[in-house]
Amino acid sequence: MKKGQSALEYLLTYGWAILIVIIVGASLYSLGVFTPGQWTGKRQTGFAQFRIVDFSLKNNGNMSIAFQNQLGKTVTLNGINVYYKNVKCKLSSGDYNGTISPNTIYVAYGNCTTSGNWNTSVEFRSSYSLTTDFNYTDPDSGMQHLDTGTLFGSVEK
Repeated sequence: MKKGQSALEYLLTYGWAILIVIIVGASLYSLGVFTPGQWTGKRQTGFAQFRIVDFSLKNNGNMSIAFQNQLGKTVTLNGINVYYKNVKCKLSSGDYNGTISPNTIYVAYGNCTTSGNWNTSVEFRSSYSLTTDFNYTDPDSGMQHLDTGTLFGSVEK
């Protein structure tokens, strides 16, 4: 009888402890503590010739990147490529044409949820990274160059 009673007390004691840990974990999860995108700040890496002024990715997939030419001379922008989850985003428009003047802010717009046959969702407050390439031509040398970097942030509404 004593062995059975001690085993039952053991199970009850640890059972209550496990139940409390589960309740605390569920409470923290419901408060969003385990959502990494909520704690992700906006930052960027790379980009030697173009300065990223601002950028955003919305939960409907629409993205925008405000950028500035830092070369000190007018260059020809041949194209901008943006990749989300290693798939190229579809750039729809921008307030730039082929010529990019120095120290002027331009904005590129696009969508990162549908590209050809590919379809993905963008969850609000999830973290993301956008790999971005600026393909430009230096007018003095006529040579093409690529300025690449990555944008990190949290998906906005």
